[in-house]
Amino acid sequence: MSRRTAILEEFDDETDLPLPSRPLPNTGARGAILEEIEYDLDDEREPVPPKAGPASPSQQQQFRPPPGEKNVVTDITPYKSWTCVYPIYIDAKRAYGRGERRVPRAKAVWWPLSKDIADASTRLGLQALHEVQKAHPRDWDNPGRVRIQWKKDGRLLNPRIKTKKQLLEALALHIQQVKPDNVPREPYNYSPQPAPAPTPAAPSSKGKQPLAKPRAPLTPKRTGHAQLPLPPQPEPELASRVSPYSPSLPTGMLLETVKAGMNAQEPALPGAPPGAASQKGKRKVVRVRG
Repeated sequence: MSRRTAILEEFDDETDLPLPSRPLPNTGARGAILEEIEYDLDDEREPVPPKAGPASPSQQQQFRPPPGEKNVVTDITPYKSWTCVYPIYIDAKRAYGRGERRVPRAKAVWWPLSKDIADASTRLGLQALHEVQKAHPRDWDNPGRVRIQWKKDGRLLNPRIKTKKQLLEALALHIQQVKPDNVPREPYNYSPQPAPAPTPAAPSSKGKQPLAKPRAPLTPKRTGHAQLPLPPQPEPELASRVSPYSPSLPTGMLLETVKAGMNAQEPALPGAPPGAASQKGKRKVVRVRG
């Protein structure tokens, strides 16, 4: 009887395939055993929550995503006819009219926010669209605009609100109830008037001098606008006075001096005619002929 040589192939692959937990049918090239292997691999790839050390903050605290809006609207065409309300419309620090405050100061609030307006409109049973990036041209440091639908197909959504002025007053009233510290109360504190600069005394000289006539005290000129009151002191923190999207928050300060300088005009010298500051002084030229 002849002997046949048997050739044995060695398999050096270290791959360990898990055995199926139940008998698997033959379903072709991609059978159930492949599904069993993928299922086990998916279970092994589940992320393990990292544990923070005693001296290091957790990963979630280091990388916290910015808060986003619940419902993001990309097309505002259906909301074009809604009424736009800015915080400046109910700001007690602003002047009445001139595109700024539109309600009496007693019915306004000191530090209005667009989020407060959106919440108040919801409590009134109205539909609102909060546009956090929109800002009024005269209120750049407190962005935010709310589109409110208080009338639909000629029907009032709230029977107590029949006009836009009543809408603004109702919004401000709800904010006053939520934030009673921001309610304006008389007597108001007005900014003091700057004292007039004293006139320098003329140098004394010998000889007779003409008799100086006493001048009447200078009175500040009227600009035609009433003086605005100041909010109560101390003021709240900056984060509670302006919108979270305000450009003044990254620096941590409000450039009130810059805003005041942009709105105020440079005062003229006392007793000088208008335009005298821009005129050049006279020069005396002496020419000598040889």
